[in-house]
This record gives sequence, structure tokens and C-alpha cells, in this order.
Amino acid sequence: MPSPESPFFDIPRAEWIASNRSAFAVWDAFPVNPAHALVVSRRQISDWWAATPEERTDLMALVDDVRAHIAQRHEPDGFNVGFNSGTAAGQTVDHLHLHVIPRYTGDIADPRGGVRNVIPSRGNYLADPAESLEEPGLTSKTPLLVDGQVRLLLPELVQHLRDVDYDHVDIVVSFIKMSGLNLIIGALQDALERAATVRILTTDYLSLTELAALARLHDLMDDHPDELDVRVFHDPVVSFHPKAYLFYSSHGRAEAAFVGSSNLSRSGLDGGIEWNLLVGATAELRERFQALWRDERSRPLTDELIAAYQPAPAYVPQAVEVGDTPEAPPEPRPIQQEALRALAQTRADGFRAGMVTMATGLGKTWLAAFDAARPEVGRVLFVAHREEILKQSRDVFRRVVPQASLGLYYGDEKQPDAEVVFASVQTLSRNLDAFTPDAFDYIVVDEFHHAAAVTYRNVLNHFTPNFLLGLTATPDRMDGADLLALCADNLAFSCDLVEGIQRDELVPFHYWGVPDPVDFTPIPWRNGKFDPAALEAAVETRERAQSAFDEWRSRRGARTLAFCVTKHHADFMSEFFAARGIRCVSVHSGPTSAPRHASIEALRAGELEVIFTVDIFNEGLDVPDIDTVLMLRPTESPVVFLQQLGRGLRTLDGKDALAVIDFIGNHRSFLLKPRTLLSLGRREAPTTLQVLQALEAGEFGLPDDCSVDYDLTVVEMLRQLSRITAHDAIEEYCRSFLAEEGLRPTAAQAFRAGHDPAIVTAKHGSWFAFLRTANLLGEREEDVVDAHGDTLRGFQTESITKSYKLVALRALLHDGALRTGDAIERNAQTSRGLLLADPRLAREVPAKEFPDLAGAPAEKWTGYWRKWPITHLAGSGSGVARPNALFRLEADRIVPTFMVDEGLGEIFDSLVAEIIEYRLASYLLSKDASTSRSWTCRLAYANGHPVIRLDRRQHPDLPSGHASFIADGIEYDASFAKGTIALATRDGLAGNALPGLLRGWFGPSAGHPGTSHAVEFTQTSGVLQLRPLLAPEESCGAPHVRRLDDYGDSRGA
Repeated sequence: MPSPESPFFDIPRAEWIASNRSAFAVWDAFPVNPAHALVVSRRQISDWWAATPEERTDLMALVDDVRAHIAQRHEPDGFNVGFNSGTAAGQTVDHLHLHVIPRYTGDIADPRGGVRNVIPSRGNYLADPAESLEEPGLTSKTPLLVDGQVRLLLPELVQHLRDVDYDHVDIVVSFIKMSGLNLIIGALQDALERAATVRILTTDYLSLTELAALARLHDLMDDHPDELDVRVFHDPVVSFHPKAYLFYSSHGRAEAAFVGSSNLSRSGLDGGIEWNLLVGATAELRERFQALWRDERSRPLTDELIAAYQPAPAYVPQAVEVGDTPEAPPEPRPIQQEALRALAQTRADGFRAGMVTMATGLGKTWLAAFDAARPEVGRVLFVAHREEILKQSRDVFRRVVPQASLGLYYGDEKQPDAEVVFASVQTLSRNLDAFTPDAFDYIVVDEFHHAAAVTYRNVLNHFTPNFLLGLTATPDRMDGADLLALCADNLAFSCDLVEGIQRDELVPFHYWGVPDPVDFTPIPWRNGKFDPAALEAAVETRERAQSAFDEWRSRRGARTLAFCVTKHHADFMSEFFAARGIRCVSVHSGPTSAPRHASIEALRAGELEVIFTVDIFNEGLDVPDIDTVLMLRPTESPVVFLQQLGRGLRTLDGKDALAVIDFIGNHRSFLLKPRTLLSLGRREAPTTLQVLQALEAGEFGLPDDCSVDYDLTVVEMLRQLSRITAHDAIEEYCRSFLAEEGLRPTAAQAFRAGHDPAIVTAKHGSWFAFLRTANLLGEREEDVVDAHGDTLRGFQTESITKSYKLVALRALLHDGALRTGDAIERNAQTSRGLLLADPRLAREVPAKEFPDLAGAPAEKWTGYWRKWPITHLAGSGSGVARPNALFRLEADRIVPTFMVDEGLGEIFDSLVAEIIEYRLASYLLSKDASTSRSWTCRLAYANGHPVIRLDRRQHPDLPSGHASFIADGIEYDASFAKGTIALATRDGLAGNALPGLLRGWFGPSAGHPGTSHAVEFTQTSGVLQLRPLLAPEESCGAPHVRRLDDYGDSRGA
């Protein structure tokens, strides 16, 4: 272990320039010239002659890398390279280090002699000795010209912003353009993230600064209130033309400044002919900056200043200094335009809520910003669960609506009065009293999380927006199902990962599931996750790192994003790869992280091969250049799995596909990954048996250019792990979700996955009784079910003929009155709002009696509502009191007949809400059988016979169980299973009549792989008919994907 005495070992890895197995490079703390670097041996040895031959080779190799790094960024005119050995030679640190010193024309008066100048009097052997002694020459403080031609200002500013020695930055310019701000924004954010203090002063003189630039800087101030301050000099009669960039350190060891002609614009920083001097003495500059900063005319940048700011007109007189043409506002991509039209249509149809499903990489946040930017939309609320998502979403909205005031609302950061508020669901739920119900016209919920279902419901029950938009990438999992329920079961638009690839919006991927050498058996598994400390210890071994290196090297592309377990694991992997000559860094939220934005830029430029990270790049990273994703961590959530996979799916010229290398361990939770991949191709939630069959066959129903390849040892391992004792499909489904995600599915989620809770009600009495028997409830849920199981069963079995009762119950939940009761008038008004939000429900109100439901007099509507659902819900609708009624009437109130302990109340409400959401979803899918409906279904081949595939994701309202249909005038009795119809019988014919029917229509190849045979079910007035579609490609609306389907336990006998 190296001695801790060397000061070089105190330098954080985040400040290293580069490294290899024997050495690392850092910037010199006391540079004799800009970009003076040191190459230091990893082993603490005194001098060059103590190094081994291998170490000497690595040291010189790293000198080459550092020299190239400096040359690219600073374009010096020469180099001095060397080391000091011994006190007499000037060595002050007893640890071998090589100096790499860039030299610039003019940095000293006479550079002749080079390294011979270690003894000044003997330095220049060509010059007269007397001349050398008499002429001291210029010092390292001599100004250097940065002229925009030989030397560019941009790389100098970027390097100085990222230099850890400079913890203070002052910038004063006469105008700021987005074109210039975008060039340094990454370096500026890196400086702020390492707690550098930055002050920026500009002016509104002639209004040449762009409004978007001021707004973006204001957002950065919100993110870094203690580090960044921006002021605007205001004086309509005094010109303001200073341009200076000052860098200095609080410890006084480093200072530099660029003073000259460059404003903060692209032409000023990169490509224009601009003269700026780099000077090493900043005292007077800092003094004059401070005077301007404290001038009363320098006003703080605020929302009010931005709102009042009037940008310069498009035409500016030639006499006025101008910068770059403003950037064109972003435009929706074709897929986003299609989604915008769908949202417009769903609002035209009367819906006040809708969900959009868009795969990672298709820009669902951009879609929300474009839709919310419509002129008729007032204030907007954007709800998410993580601070990082809120900031990234705000940055997207800023691009679309640069003039709007955007505010964050989480933790201690609260800006509730902004035009667009980005709020964490946790903070918002604790401060609902600060907002009126109609405070927002438009609400966006991004990636609902099942674990916080009660919190989300409370938030959304409080507000009454004109439109609620739910966004998700995984609609069929728990979170998507819960969000869909909150969005009135209205899926307004969907483009999943498979369709995104088919439409060339995303690149195909090649996925390899490789065996993980870690034994996960002894690692504790709690609440759907491995114990973090035990997991970190298990994965940080040289054996696993070597396995990761070998798998990556055999399948790698040019730019890799690797997801690790913890920050320390990311550092460990980065050091392991770097020791093998790989250009890589670890990027995370810890102090040992490399600068985030500098690392992304280096990866994009090809200067880095791998970035090891934890989860900060799960969302929001836009680097289409990534062509490899390395998954070195277990993933308990399908949302996170698809987000990480999606980081590399963005299209780019010359990029054919994404390589995904995923480590699969010996724990049941790893079944989540093949299950998620299979659900993409099948568009339904697959059973474990179907997952295993797909693993063995290698058929996941994905586009032809995609591939999924699991190592044979992984397939066998997962098969052993999947053995279960429960044979009931719905129980197996619930158990697999609990094992993989740590949470059970809700009733609505199970229903949409093809497992109707009504199936278990006959045996167990209710959905929750089934979950209790199967030990699938949480501890507090068990307490509620044990105490109030009969009441919960009453909510599940309450008879309904219309949606009215369910709406009335939802209104009680909305108003927080389920356990206390409420005035019938209030319930009627809340219920009317719920009906109006969903045109399917509103159509149940008789138009003859209420031609204008929204405008109907309150008294008339309350009387109607009391007569129908309320009296029937109270058990007195037929004139005879029902003894087991859940509610009773007391004058003008409806009150519960049950009592719930206050400590169990919140959980009780959430369980009732779960049942109501499920029953509404079931009702909406089955109501109005007289309406004509149709479903197109493809044929497949299973067990030697053609079968009809039921795509319940695309058609969730397909019949379930046993049903009859008419085909060619003959009645058939069929079994509508979850995924297929494999069996149908008819009078006068023994056995399964379905294969003969299908072959009679399509010939002996009916359903064979490679064919596109399809049929259409139509239902009119309750009668179901089946007919062949002889041109299925015209009716399916999407290209046929060649595939081999397996049907598991859905096969006919």
C-alpha cells in the first residue's frame, strides 16, 4: 500500500486528467504556463531509477496521452518534458513525477536553451552570457494573445472553468447569446457542481442579450443558489461594453483573466476574429468588477426582470454590435406531432385526462412541453418523483417556452407561483393546502410509481385541471396500470419500443444475457431489493470485474455507458478498466466523480471509451453516440431496466444497432429482464412458463433486426429458479411480480394483464381475501383486511347496472369523506365533475333529462343523483331497506354503516380506491354490448395447429373466458384464454373445430411462421361474429413482424 505521505495521493480521482496501470496525470498546482501537467507514478518511489521497466514504459505512454490532451485543447507551440531527481536538482516532493510543460511563443523573451535553463546562467548557450544576465526576459505572467485564429477563446474558458484551482469566476460581457452560453454550459455546470462561486454581469443596454439566455441562467441560479449569481446592468443612457472573464482562487495560488473583445456568443468564443489577452494578474480587474457588481444599476436577475425584458427587434442598425442569429425554436418530431394530434382528438372527444405511452428515447417530456405550450393553456403543474427528473424536465420546457417563469417545488426549494411548477409528489402532497384546487389548468404526471400510489391519488384528487396527462414508458406494468386508472383508463396515444424501432425512430438492439459469477444466494433480499452493503461487497471482486472486461471487450462498440451498483462500485470498475489501458471515468453524485458534463463531452468526442455510472443517467441523457450499454447491476424495476437500455437507442448517422451486455445472476428477480423483453414483443404480460419457452427458443417477438441471446447456463439457471408450487395463473402472476418488484400488483393492474380478480373471488370471497390467503399483502394491509374484510368484500360485490354507484364512491374518496360521510349535494357536484371528465361515463346520463349536464341547475342534478345512485347505495332504492348496505341516509347526508379505526383509515381508503378503479375499468370494457365493436387478430401456430392470437394490450376489451361466436353461419363455443383461442367446438362435430375452420379459410399453411393471416371479430347487439381477413396488412395498421409464438398454458387440449 503506498505511503500516505505523498501529497499526490490526496488529489481526488475526479481531478485526474488521465491514468493507466502505473501512473496518473494531474494539473500542476503552481503552473509555470497554462496547462502545465504532472505525470505521477502510482507507486510511491523517489525517482526515475527506482521505477521498473514496465513502470517507465507506462509513464512515458501517459506523457504521450497528456501531451495529446494539451495539444488538442491549448495548441501550444512546443513542450518541455522532464523530471527533478534529488534536492540539488530542485525536487521538493519525494515521489516520482514528470513535468509536461506546454510552451507558447512569447512566454519568455528568449526560449533558446530549453531545459538547459534549469541553471539560468548556462541556459542559452547561443546567446552572449552578459546578455543573458542583463535581460531578465518576460515572466510567466506575460500576457498571451488569444486572437480567435491561432488560439481560440472557447477551449481556454472551458479549461479554466474546469480547473479545480479556480474556485471563483467573474464574467462581465455586454451581451449573452444562447449560442455562446450553450458552448460553455457544461463546463459552467461542472464548476458549479464542485461549489465554485460564479458571478455573471451583463446589461440590458440595447437589449441585445437574448431572453432565452437570461431564463436559462435563472434556472441555473435556482439549481445552485449558493454558487451562481447573475445581475443585469441597467442604464438607458450609458453604454456598457466590457468583456472580461476572471478566474482566481480563494487560497491565492492561482489567477488568470481573459480581457478583450469577446462577448458570450458563438462568434465571440469560437471562430470569430476576436482579440483577448490572457493575463496572470487580476487584482485591478477584480476590483473594477466588484465596483460594477455593487453599482446600484446592477440589478439581480429575477422572474420579474425576465417578464419585463424586451429583447432587441429582429432588425438592428449596422452601427450596433450584434452577435449570432437567435437559435430557431425546437419543433416536434413526427412521432410527437402524431401524439399531439391524438391528444387534441381526445380532448375534442370530451376527455379531461389521458395517458401517453412512449418508449425511452422518443421524447415524451418534449411532447408534454409542446402540448402545454398551447396559447389556451394557463398554469402548468409537472409532477415527478425525483429531483433529477424535475430539473431535466424544466430544461426541456425552457427550450419550448423560454419566456415562461419556471419554478421548482421540492424539499426546501419552493416556487409555487411560477407559470410552470415542477414538483416532487412527496413535497406537493405535504403542502396541498398552499394550492387551490383550480390552481393549474394542465397537470403532467411523469412515470407514476406504484409505491407512492396513495400519495399520487391524494395529490390528483385535490386538483381540478382542465386536462391531466400521464406519461409512461411501461404501460403494462404496475406503475403504468395505476397511472392509466388515474387517467380515466384513456390511453390517448401509444408508441412502444418495438414500434419505435419499426418506425426507425430508434435503433435495433442486440442483447446478450451473460452469467454473473457472483453468488446472490447469501445476499439478503428485502422489500424487493438486495441489501446494498452486501451487494456492493459481492460485486467488487477482481473475478467479476475481469468477467465484465472480457464480455465487454468481445462485444463492445466505440462508446459505452456502464451501470453499476453504487458509487464506490463505479469507481472500482473505472480503476480496473483504466489499469488495462481503457480510457474511462466514473460519473456519479459523489465527491470522487469525474466532472459530469466534461465526461459526457469527452465520450461524445471519442476521448473516452466508457463512463461508469450508477443512476444519474437513467433519465435525460441525450448522447446518441452511445452504442454499448453494460449492465453490471441487478435491476428490480422494469422502468429502470428499459430506461437504461433506452440510453443507447437514439438514432445517429452510421449507427446500426445498440449492443447490450447484461449480467444475470442466480436469483429469481433476474427473471424480470427476460419477462420485460418478452412483453415488448408480445404486447402482453407473459407467464413464467412463456418466459422460459422464449429463453430456450430465443424467440422474443422483436423486430427482425433485434436479437436476444441468453447464455445456455443462464437459461438453465433461470429455469431452476422459476419452479413454484402455485399452479393458479393469477397467483403465479402476483407472486412473480412481488418477487421481482417488491410490491404486489393492484387489482386493476392484474385485470389489464389478463388476470381478472373476479376469478379468485368465487373461491376466496374477495380479491383481498385471496391476497391474504396467499400472503401477498403488506403488514398494514393485513391489519385492514383482518379487521374489515367483510366491508371490503361489500365494495367489490356491490351490484351495479350503471357506473353511477362507482362514481359516487370515487367522489367520496376524492373528497376524503368515505369514512365520515358527506352532504349529498357535495357528492353530486363532485360526481358531476368526474362524469364530465370522461365522455363514456357522461353518456350514461339521459340526454333528454340533462341535455347540458355541465350547465344543469345544481338543485335538479342533486335531486337526480340522490334518487339514483345514492338511495340505491344506501340500500333503500327499492323501497325496502337492504340490511347489508354499506351506507345509509341521514337527512341530506350519506353516511357509512361501517367504522374504521383512525390508524387504519388511510390504508382502508387506498384499498377501497383500488377496488373502485378495478371495477370501473372492468365496467368500461364490458358495458354497452349493443355497440358495434371489432377486433383484428392474427393467427399463430402452436402444438401443430393454427390458433387465434389475442392481443389484449392493443384490444383490452376482447372477451374473456367461454363465449360463442358465429362463423360462416355456424355457432361455435370457444375458450378465450389470456393470449389465444386454441379451442372451439360446434354441434355435430367431435373435438376441436377451430383448426378446420381456419384451414378452410387460409389453407394448410394457416398460422404458419412467416404468414400474415388474420381474422376479425365483430360484435353487434351482443352477437359475436368471426370472419377471415384476406388482406390483413391493410387492416392491422402495422407491419407484420415475423415471429414464432409460444402459448404456454393457453394451448388447447
